[in-house]
Amino acid sequence: KNQVFGELEAVEYLLAQGRRPARTLYLAFGEDEETFNRGSRRLAERLAAEGVRLAFLLDEGGGRICSAAAYGAPQISCISVNLAEKGYADLELSVESSGGHSSRPFGGTSLGILAAAIARVLEAPLPRRVSSLLGQSFAALAPEIREEPLRSLAEAYLREGPGGPAEAALAERCMQSKDLFPFVCTTVAPTQIEGGSSAPNVMPQNMRAVINFRLAEDMQPERLLEICREAVADERVQLRFLQSNPPSRTARTDGTGFSELSEALRRFYKDVVVLPTATAGATDARSYEGICERCLRCSPFVMPDEAVVKGTHGTDEHISLRSYAQGIRVLISFLEQSCY
Repeated sequence: KNQVFGELEAVEYLLAQGRRPARTLYLAFGEDEETFNRGSRRLAERLAAEGVRLAFLLDEGGGRICSAAAYGAPQISCISVNLAEKGYADLELSVESSGGHSSRPFGGTSLGILAAAIARVLEAPLPRRVSSLLGQSFAALAPEIREEPLRSLAEAYLREGPGGPAEAALAERCMQSKDLFPFVCTTVAPTQIEGGSSAPNVMPQNMRAVINFRLAEDMQPERLLEICREAVADERVQLRFLQSNPPSRTARTDGTGFSELSEALRRFYKDVVVLPTATAGATDARSYEGICERCLRCSPFVMPDEAVVKGTHGTDEHISLRSYAQGIRVLISFLEQSCY
């Protein structure tokens, strides 16, 4: 919400000053970003049908100035510009059963079969590797990384490149960090289970569960489904995707967009390193990849950590007036550099 209103405020301010942009500026807001992204897809299809090619795009992302401690550089503050996002998939697992009295659980219950299937998916051998953007983040911070073993591991990875033992060692280290582990693996999160019995002595009938995945950059939905089927290895369990999207492409950083946004951020947030990163969440930006090669994701409305942790998508979600005003200033500066 702050990004929507902030973008409108920034554009209105420039119009009120009598400023006329040198290029066409589109404000495109999909109504269902938190669910199915149908609105953004229709908007992108309309622009494509009119032959529009976007020089760059700015969507939400980031929104925090963080210590680079997770990278082994606690003395450095950084802000992220997300150049890509992980894939998304909701996998439904279902088991059918006639139920019955719990004193005769011959062949097991639908709940037991489903629980075992979920456990096998959680243990499935999914690849671990340093994503290309995580590698770029380590490269940007390399001169400032002081803590071991990350300093030695990052140096070895940057020296050897991907695909070798250095990458495997760095990936395993990152798996121990709550901030970095999403960027070395496909994450697996069971989120829903339905159909349990209403009484302790009655076996449940048909049951279903949903597991949410955020796909690493080298994982496609088709391959993920194969891995899950092989892990479950039980014909009684049906698996299907409710929805799935592959990982996005990585935005280009040449031309207009990334450098102007980085300059605007550094102007208002002094001594901050701008990191090229990926986001584990999903945005509308991926809908525009057919007409834009520079899909940037960054929210310049920076909030204190405690406000982010307690308030985002929670009770009393809010942003301070200071953070809101500062974010609008960044957007005005970005627009002045890129569109005027």
